[in-house]
Amino acid sequence: WFILKEVNLGFFRLHLFGIFVLSTFLVFAEDKAWENQLSFGADYKSGNTKKSLYIFDLKREKYTDSNDWINGLYSEFGETEGLQSEGLIRAYSEYRSRFNDSRFFSSILVQGVHDSIRSIRLRAKFGPNLGVYLINKSKVKLDLTVGLNSTYERGVENEEAYAGYRFSLNFKWYLNNVSSTYSKIEFSGNIGDPFVDYYGWLILGIKSSLLDDISLFAELRNDYKNVPDLDITKKNDILVNLGLSYVF
Repeated sequence: WFILKEVNLGFFRLHLFGIFVLSTFLVFAEDKAWENQLSFGADYKSGNTKKSLYIFDLKREKYTDSNDWINGLYSEFGETEGLQSEGLIRAYSEYRSRFNDSRFFSSILVQGVHDSIRSIRLRAKFGPNLGVYLINKSKVKLDLTVGLNSTYERGVENEEAYAGYRFSLNFKWYLNNVSSTYSKIEFSGNIGDPFVDYYGWLILGIKSSLLDDISLFAELRNDYKNVPDLDITKKNDILVNLGLSYVF
Protein backbone atom coordinates (compact mmCIF):
# COMPACT_ATOMS: atom_id res chain seq x y z
CA TRP A 1 0.00 0.00 0.00
CA PHE A 2 2.86 2.40 0.86
CA ILE A 3 4.57 1.72 -2.48
CA LEU A 4 1.31 2.18 -4.39
CA LYS A 5 0.62 5.44 -2.55
CA GLU A 6 4.12 6.77 -3.32
CA VAL A 7 3.86 5.79 -6.99
CA ASN A 8 0.50 7.55 -7.35
CA LEU A 9 1.91 10.62 -5.58
CA GLY A 10 4.85 10.71 -7.99
CA PHE A 11 2.44 10.35 -10.92
CA PHE A 12 0.40 13.28 -9.60
CA ARG A 13 3.44 15.51 -9.00
CA LEU A 14 4.92 14.90 -12.46
CA HIS A 15 1.53 15.53 -14.05
CA LEU A 16 1.26 18.85 -12.22
CA PHE A 17 4.81 19.78 -13.27
CA GLY A 18 4.07 18.96 -16.91
CA ILE A 19 0.84 20.97 -16.86
CA PHE A 20 2.67 23.91 -15.27
CA VAL A 21 5.42 23.86 -17.92
CA LEU A 22 2.99 23.65 -20.84
CA SER A 23 0.68 26.27 -19.31
CA THR A 24 3.64 28.63 -19.00
CA PHE A 25 4.36 28.25 -22.71
CA LEU A 26 0.72 28.92 -23.54
CA VAL A 27 0.48 32.05 -21.40
CA PHE A 28 3.79 33.76 -22.14
CA ALA A 29 4.37 32.89 -25.79
CA GLU A 30 1.35 34.24 -27.66
CA ASP A 31 2.77 34.20 -31.18
CA LYS A 32 1.19 33.22 -34.48
CA ALA A 33 4.29 31.17 -35.26
CA TRP A 34 3.25 28.69 -32.56
CA GLU A 35 1.14 25.66 -33.43
CA ASN A 36 -0.83 24.23 -30.51
CA GLN A 37 -2.60 20.89 -30.51
CA LEU A 38 -4.67 19.18 -27.83
CA SER A 39 -5.62 15.53 -28.40
CA PHE A 40 -7.89 13.26 -26.40
CA GLY A 41 -8.72 9.58 -26.77
CA ALA A 42 -10.85 7.28 -24.64
CA ASP A 43 -11.86 3.63 -24.50
CA TYR A 44 -14.44 2.10 -22.17
CA LYS A 45 -15.78 -1.44 -21.85
CA SER A 46 -18.26 -2.95 -19.39
CA GLY A 47 -19.97 -6.32 -19.01
CA ASN A 48 -17.85 -9.41 -18.49
CA THR A 49 -14.84 -7.10 -18.19
CA LYS A 50 -14.81 -3.52 -16.96
CA LYS A 51 -12.02 -1.53 -18.54
CA SER A 52 -11.28 2.13 -19.25
CA LEU A 53 -8.39 4.01 -20.87
CA TYR A 54 -7.91 7.77 -21.31
CA ILE A 55 -5.26 9.47 -23.45
CA PHE A 56 -4.24 13.12 -23.16
CA ASP A 57 -1.68 14.72 -25.50
CA LEU A 58 -0.75 18.43 -25.56
CA LYS A 59 1.81 19.77 -28.07
CA ARG A 60 3.19 23.25 -28.65
CA GLU A 61 5.67 23.75 -31.50
CA LYS A 62 7.29 26.65 -33.31
CA TYR A 63 9.53 26.53 -36.39
CA THR A 64 11.42 29.60 -37.68
CA ASP A 65 14.54 30.27 -39.76
CA SER A 66 16.65 30.89 -36.64
CA ASN A 67 15.25 28.56 -33.95
CA ASP A 68 12.63 25.92 -33.18
CA TRP A 69 10.92 25.07 -29.91
CA ILE A 70 9.16 21.73 -29.48
CA ASN A 71 7.18 20.98 -26.30
CA GLY A 72 4.81 18.22 -25.29
CA LEU A 73 2.91 16.57 -22.48
CA TYR A 74 1.49 13.06 -23.00
CA SER A 75 -0.47 11.03 -20.46
CA GLU A 76 -2.25 7.67 -20.26
CA PHE A 77 -4.50 6.54 -17.43
CA GLY A 78 -6.51 3.32 -17.36
CA GLU A 79 -8.20 0.82 -15.07
CA THR A 80 -9.20 -2.82 -15.48
CA GLU A 81 -11.67 -4.31 -13.01
CA GLY A 82 -11.05 -1.40 -10.65
CA LEU A 83 -7.24 -1.78 -10.66
CA GLN A 84 -4.93 0.69 -12.36
CA SER A 85 -3.62 -0.80 -15.60
CA GLU A 86 -2.10 2.31 -17.23
CA GLY A 87 -0.25 5.23 -15.65
CA LEU A 88 2.14 6.99 -18.01
CA ILE A 89 3.24 10.64 -18.19
CA ARG A 90 5.88 11.96 -20.58
CA ALA A 91 6.79 15.68 -20.58
CA TYR A 92 9.50 17.17 -22.77
CA SER A 93 10.88 20.43 -24.11
CA GLU A 94 13.54 20.84 -26.81
CA TYR A 95 14.90 24.22 -27.91
CA ARG A 96 16.76 24.21 -31.23
CA SER A 97 19.11 26.92 -32.51
CA ARG A 98 19.84 26.90 -36.24
CA PHE A 99 23.35 27.27 -37.67
CA ASN A 100 24.17 29.52 -40.65
CA ASP A 101 23.20 26.57 -42.78
CA SER A 102 19.64 26.31 -41.44
CA ARG A 103 19.49 22.57 -42.13
CA PHE A 104 21.74 22.01 -39.10
CA PHE A 105 20.97 22.84 -35.48
CA SER A 106 22.06 22.35 -31.89
CA SER A 107 19.53 21.85 -29.12
CA ILE A 108 18.95 21.42 -25.41
CA LEU A 109 16.50 18.72 -24.31
CA VAL A 110 14.68 18.32 -21.00
CA GLN A 111 12.51 15.23 -20.58
CA GLY A 112 10.69 13.53 -17.72
CA VAL A 113 8.88 10.18 -17.70
CA HIS A 114 6.76 8.42 -15.08
CA ASP A 115 5.22 5.00 -15.70
CA SER A 116 3.65 3.40 -12.65
CA ILE A 117 2.77 0.16 -14.45
CA ARG A 118 6.29 -0.41 -15.78
CA SER A 119 7.81 0.51 -12.38
CA ILE A 120 9.43 3.75 -13.56
CA ARG A 121 8.84 6.27 -10.78
CA LEU A 122 10.92 8.87 -12.57
CA ARG A 123 13.28 9.02 -15.51
CA ALA A 124 14.65 12.54 -16.03
CA LYS A 125 17.19 13.56 -18.64
CA PHE A 126 18.90 16.80 -19.61
CA GLY A 127 21.54 17.38 -22.26
CA PRO A 128 22.76 18.84 -25.57
CA ASN A 129 22.07 17.51 -29.07
CA LEU A 130 23.17 18.03 -32.65
CA GLY A 131 20.74 17.55 -35.50
CA VAL A 132 20.01 17.97 -39.17
CA TYR A 133 16.85 18.52 -41.17
CA LEU A 134 17.11 15.91 -43.89
CA ILE A 135 13.92 17.39 -45.38
CA ASN A 136 12.66 20.83 -44.36
CA LYS A 137 9.77 21.94 -46.55
CA SER A 138 6.37 23.39 -45.72
CA LYS A 139 4.64 20.07 -46.47
CA VAL A 140 7.31 17.59 -45.36
CA LYS A 141 9.76 17.66 -42.44
CA LEU A 142 12.27 14.96 -41.50
CA ASP A 143 14.96 15.53 -38.87
CA LEU A 144 17.62 13.40 -37.19
CA THR A 145 19.01 14.26 -33.72
CA VAL A 146 21.94 12.73 -31.83
CA GLY A 147 22.91 13.73 -28.31
CA LEU A 148 24.35 13.02 -24.88
CA ASN A 149 22.56 13.63 -21.62
CA SER A 150 22.67 13.32 -17.87
CA THR A 151 20.00 10.81 -16.82
CA TYR A 152 18.48 10.05 -13.44
CA GLU A 153 16.28 6.95 -13.20
CA ARG A 154 14.39 5.68 -10.17
CA GLY A 155 12.37 2.50 -10.18
CA VAL A 156 10.65 0.51 -7.45
CA GLU A 157 13.83 -1.38 -6.55
CA ASN A 158 16.69 0.45 -8.31
CA GLU A 159 17.95 4.01 -8.48
CA GLU A 160 20.83 5.29 -10.61
CA ALA A 161 22.30 8.32 -12.36
CA TYR A 162 24.33 7.86 -15.53
CA ALA A 163 25.58 9.45 -18.73
CA GLY A 164 23.21 8.58 -21.54
CA TYR A 165 22.95 8.73 -25.32
CA ARG A 166 19.96 9.54 -27.51
CA PHE A 167 18.98 9.12 -31.16
CA SER A 168 15.76 10.63 -32.44
CA LEU A 169 14.04 10.67 -35.84
CA ASN A 170 10.96 12.84 -36.48
CA PHE A 171 8.81 12.83 -39.61
CA LYS A 172 5.75 14.90 -40.56
CA TRP A 173 4.01 14.95 -43.95
CA TYR A 174 0.98 17.05 -44.84
CA LEU A 175 -0.64 14.84 -47.46
CA ASN A 176 -3.18 17.49 -48.49
CA ASN A 177 -5.23 20.29 -46.94
CA VAL A 178 -7.12 17.92 -44.62
CA SER A 179 -4.82 14.95 -43.93
CA SER A 180 -1.34 14.40 -42.52
CA THR A 181 0.82 11.58 -41.26
CA TYR A 182 3.59 11.62 -38.67
CA SER A 183 6.06 9.35 -36.94
CA LYS A 184 8.72 9.53 -34.21
CA ILE A 185 11.43 7.08 -33.21
CA GLU A 186 13.56 7.68 -30.13
CA PHE A 187 16.29 5.35 -28.89
CA SER A 188 18.24 6.02 -25.67
CA GLY A 189 20.48 4.17 -23.26
CA ASN A 190 23.29 4.04 -20.76
CA ILE A 191 26.74 4.83 -22.21
CA GLY A 192 28.28 2.51 -19.61
CA ASP A 193 26.33 -0.50 -20.94
CA PRO A 194 24.95 0.59 -24.33
CA PHE A 195 23.96 -2.83 -25.72
CA VAL A 196 22.06 -4.00 -22.63
CA ASP A 197 20.71 -1.00 -20.74
CA TYR A 198 18.65 0.76 -23.44
CA TYR A 199 15.06 1.75 -24.14
CA GLY A 200 13.05 3.46 -26.84
CA TRP A 201 9.66 4.33 -28.22
CA LEU A 202 7.91 4.57 -31.56
CA ILE A 203 4.89 6.58 -32.70
CA LEU A 204 3.08 6.16 -36.03
CA GLY A 205 0.03 8.32 -36.66
CA ILE A 206 -2.37 9.68 -39.23
CA LYS A 207 -4.72 12.64 -38.87
CA SER A 208 -7.67 13.86 -40.94
CA SER A 209 -9.69 17.06 -40.47
CA LEU A 210 -13.36 16.90 -39.58
CA LEU A 211 -13.77 20.68 -39.10
CA ASP A 212 -11.39 23.63 -39.48
CA ASP A 213 -9.83 23.10 -36.03
CA ILE A 214 -10.88 19.53 -35.14
CA SER A 215 -9.35 16.35 -36.55
CA LEU A 216 -9.72 12.61 -36.13
CA PHE A 217 -6.47 10.74 -35.48
CA ALA A 218 -5.29 7.16 -35.21
CA GLU A 219 -1.98 6.21 -33.57
CA LEU A 220 0.22 3.22 -32.92
CA ARG A 221 2.57 3.62 -29.92
CA ASN A 222 5.27 1.16 -28.91
CA ASP A 223 7.34 1.55 -25.70
CA TYR A 224 10.32 -0.74 -25.10
CA LYS A 225 12.78 -1.14 -22.20
CA ASN A 226 15.36 -3.88 -22.54
CA VAL A 227 16.03 -4.24 -18.79
CA PRO A 228 12.79 -3.73 -16.80
CA ASP A 229 13.14 -2.74 -13.16
CA LEU A 230 11.08 -5.77 -12.08
CA ASP A 231 11.30 -9.30 -13.50
CA ILE A 232 7.51 -9.50 -13.80
CA THR A 233 7.41 -6.39 -16.03
CA LYS A 234 7.31 -7.07 -19.76
CA LYS A 235 9.80 -5.34 -22.01
CA ASN A 236 7.36 -4.18 -24.66
CA ASP A 237 4.06 -2.24 -24.59
CA ILE A 238 1.92 -1.56 -27.69
CA LEU A 239 -1.06 0.79 -27.81
CA VAL A 240 -3.41 1.52 -30.72
CA ASN A 241 -5.46 4.64 -30.08
CA LEU A 242 -8.23 6.60 -31.83
CA GLY A 243 -9.27 10.10 -30.79
CA LEU A 244 -9.89 13.75 -31.57
CA SER A 245 -7.40 16.64 -31.89
CA TYR A 246 -8.04 20.36 -31.54
CA VAL A 247 -5.61 22.83 -33.10
CA PHE A 248 -5.52 26.35 -31.66
